[in-house]
Amino acid sequence: MDKRTELMKQAVHLFSLKGFHQTSVQEVAQAVGISKGAFYKHFDSKENLFIEILKQYHEEITEAISSSQHAPGSDHKDVFKEKLAIEIERTLSNQDFFMMVFKDFPLSDSDKLKSLFMELRQSTITLHKTILLDTYGTPVEPFLDDLVMVLEGIMQQYIITLVIEQKHVPISKLVNFVTAAIDAIVANLEDMEPVLTEARSSPVTIDELFLHIAEKIKASEPHPDKLLASLNLLKEQVAKKEQEEFLIEALLVYLKQSPSIKNDVLYLENFI
Repeated sequence: MDKRTELMKQAVHLFSLKGFHQTSVQEVAQAVGISKGAFYKHFDSKENLFIEILKQYHEEITEAISSSQHAPGSDHKDVFKEKLAIEIERTLSNQDFFMMVFKDFPLSDSDKLKSLFMELRQSTITLHKTILLDTYGTPVEPFLDDLVMVLEGIMQQYIITLVIEQKHVPISKLVNFVTAAIDAIVANLEDMEPVLTEARSSPVTIDELFLHIAEKIKASEPHPDKLLASLNLLKEQVAKKEQEEFLIEALLVYLKQSPSIKNDVLYLENFI
């Protein structure tokens, strides 16, 4: 294990045990067997170390969900349940760390952390929208913001309750209940009116999706030129009457290799 990875591992342990603010750089360095000065060869600050840990956790969870393998014969609902189970299991397996984040970090403390939390939040919303669209199809699109709100609200409250009250509930039982709740709402959408449609800030047209991804590439990628060129080529292909499907598929595969925009590209794919 390289020193950078080891520092992140020990930091997670110490942050979970003592809290972020109560853990010093010296303690993290000592846990790895290096000096405080050597720590700064790997991370500029304790805050940057924490940011890298959060990014890694988020990427691991989203990658596990996006690349999960499904049993032959699985229908959309089975896949939906499997993805929810992965998200819940991964969160609960790191519950001490996530509870520390929840309790230890008012967003006003750091502009850098506030920006990161907002970025990860938007990425999670996009992931959940993609899962809901894959499961229930385009008829739910006008209600996506509301469905995401309900889905995340239910899951979050259950996870917090399970952690705080130290309850042990079979993940399959929880996933079945959450799915049944979403099913019941979807079955009655024709009698409902979207609540968040007018207020939502996420892209609502394919052109806005392309613009949103381009802006995200510029903001998060140190060398954005190739990604932007590929995104522009994809936009041109999508706009053509006679599309080159193999080229569109190749461009999507290439763009999805970038973790910072993978969920956004997956969401865009539903509209192509």
